[in-house]
Amino acid sequence: MSKSYQHLEREELNNDDISENNESIQDVPELKNFDQFTTIDRMTEEDIVINYTNTDRKYLTTKFGRFRKLFWEKGKMVITLTCIALTIGCIAGFLQIFTETLVNWKTGHCDRNWILNKSFCCSITATEQNEKRDFFLDKRQELQCIDQGLWINWSGAISPFLIFVILSVLFALISTLLVKYFAPMATGSGITEIKVWVSGFEYRSDFLDGMTLIVKSIALPLAISAGLSIGKEGPSVHYATCCGYIITNWLLKDSLTYSNQFEYLTAASGAGVAVAFGAPIGGVLFGIEEIASSAEFNTSTLWKSYYVALVAVTTLKCINPFRNGKIIQFNVTYDQDWRVTEIPVFIILGIFGGLYGKYISKWNISYVNFRRKYLASYPTQEVIILAIITALISYFNEFLKLDMTESMGILFHECVEDYASDDSSVFAHSLCYLDENTHVISFLKMLLSLCFATIIRSLLVIISYGCRVPAGIFVPSMAVGATFGRALSLIVERFFSGAGVITPGTYAFLGAAAALCGITNLTLTVVVIMFELTGAFIYIIPTMIVVAITRMILSNSGVSGGIADQMITVNGFPMLEYQWEDETFMDNYIAEDIMSQKLVTLKETMYLSEIEALMYDSNATKIVHGFPIIKDGDEYENDKKCVGYVLRRHLASKLLMQDINSSEANITLVHFTKSSIDLQNTSSENGIVVSFQDIVNTSPITVKPEVPTSLLFKMFKQMGCKTIIIEKDGFLKGLVTSKDILKFERTKAREIIGPKYTYNEHLNQAFWSILQPIINRFSKKQ
Repeated sequence: MSKSYQHLEREELNNDDISENNESIQDVPELKNFDQFTTIDRMTEEDIVINYTNTDRKYLTTKFGRFRKLFWEKGKMVITLTCIALTIGCIAGFLQIFTETLVNWKTGHCDRNWILNKSFCCSITATEQNEKRDFFLDKRQELQCIDQGLWINWSGAISPFLIFVILSVLFALISTLLVKYFAPMATGSGITEIKVWVSGFEYRSDFLDGMTLIVKSIALPLAISAGLSIGKEGPSVHYATCCGYIITNWLLKDSLTYSNQFEYLTAASGAGVAVAFGAPIGGVLFGIEEIASSAEFNTSTLWKSYYVALVAVTTLKCINPFRNGKIIQFNVTYDQDWRVTEIPVFIILGIFGGLYGKYISKWNISYVNFRRKYLASYPTQEVIILAIITALISYFNEFLKLDMTESMGILFHECVEDYASDDSSVFAHSLCYLDENTHVISFLKMLLSLCFATIIRSLLVIISYGCRVPAGIFVPSMAVGATFGRALSLIVERFFSGAGVITPGTYAFLGAAAALCGITNLTLTVVVIMFELTGAFIYIIPTMIVVAITRMILSNSGVSGGIADQMITVNGFPMLEYQWEDETFMDNYIAEDIMSQKLVTLKETMYLSEIEALMYDSNATKIVHGFPIIKDGDEYENDKKCVGYVLRRHLASKLLMQDINSSEANITLVHFTKSSIDLQNTSSENGIVVSFQDIVNTSPITVKPEVPTSLLFKMFKQMGCKTIIIEKDGFLKGLVTSKDILKFERTKAREIIGPKYTYNEHLNQAFWSILQPIINRFSKKQ
């Protein structure tokens, strides 16, 4: 055709489901980003490829064509999954090595090659690799490496401190500048957006594109190395999903449907957690429990997740970024079983996890509101100030100064006595020398150090998560729980049980599980991840007790979902989940109250020029992105019978495929309800007849105007449809889209129940009055 419809498809991504009865959504915070998402109609698009083309592909008659048909068609799923997994595993290996290198540079350098990190610089010989390895043997090897001069720590009275602070700020600055100028979508965690995408609301295309993948993979290690209280697990889900999106669109572009794509994205997201934690089964469970929507959970998704996690983690093990031949980050050997008398302590840890999840997420959301209102124009300055504050505070506390993973390694592990006492190179942390006979000053010093680390890390998590760098919250939360649990173990060991009766490292391990459960609201995933991280299987019952108590606290506190779920409402993203505890008001309204009545319709048969004119009619196409198809001859407003429904983007793609010039468009008759076979012996007056039936939903879901909105909500959620047609006595009266029902639900809930999140504006203004002079010092704006 003489005109192009590509601009119509681009508009579809940014202006979806807008109907005339919707007021301005910018005034309602819970709706503010709806227009950035495109609703996916699972029922209509189940068998239609994403970039709609003619699915009747013709293979070459050559040997290559037959080979492709035989092997590619049968093996394309496994090939695609393998490519995704290998890419994720390689990126994860790069991230680990790059991050460790940057972190190590803050404290020293390798004598033989300054590019090498400590693990590679101090790597053991082939003979020693056959020995049993554990955390403290690794630390002994590290101390020997320093004693032999292979690794040199920065020396001097003030130089180590200055290098630590300067490099922290430099890494944070580079990270935020990469995000700001090259890939704004690489900021944050990304889990929230992925959850929404997989649930059926497609986000902006640049959220999962190649530039976002590259910037996320580089900016993430920089941000972590800066010492900010952020983790890599959430961003790992994002970059892994980017890999799944890019590779599936490349390899399966001629056959990829939305349903298939959602399965691949879910599998990739789980693999991101798997390589971040070294926990393949935990990654699979994360994809199912956190990412996959109920409509897309099936055995096919489970198998894809399993395979991608398996190959990705195997790839990571082959790369061996830890230089110890293992993927378990905290391999512990708890040889002392737990006692029933410790259950009260487990309950305390569970309560801590519930309170942590409730208040940290609440305060973080409040700070997100403050950031949007006052710091939106100063993202770079905010990151620099955060890096400076974090470095200055962390340098003087060993549990904050160390990398969070290394710190948890110390806290998790039991104090061993397997090495000769006369071996001066044996690593033993000062925590191992505390018992009931320890001097009270030493005891209080260590206890206060752990409590200080717990409180400061919690505060830093609140203000760091969500800043303009790639940032996760899983590992920081685990670090908070680990220091709290270890502090609690000191109290229990000194005042209640005595040394040797309990294993102090287990309380740090259980505290980390409690905090992780509290912030994510996940259960089985947390339990499995903790076991895969540590191998502490004999503590399965205590872990389950702690996680159960944490969930009980969250449930009784009215917390709806983890931090990722709560950010859906805070960010104004669409997702078909009830966000308020009391949704009974939905029963008081019916479909007629919210349906769109002024509809743009198509007839069963139309000339191509008529369709073209309608597609270019801005007054019509700006308010709808789907067209009900009415029966021919139904000319009156109240006598229209709906015989189908077609999405606008599918119609635009179909028009692009028609090799017809403008003059022929006036005589080309389009049938929406008859197939090409039915039209073989049919012709228009001048001979051109085409069928568009393959893009039409000929059996759209219909309801009566009296249907309660609560039932409509459930239908949209369970069926995955985009539009429900409202009919009365068989005649078309209107339609409701999934965004219509969501907008209605959130608007009415805000009116009846009140805002889901409230903010103390006086406190925000007071905090801004303190922060503004500091911000101005780092800004060109005076």
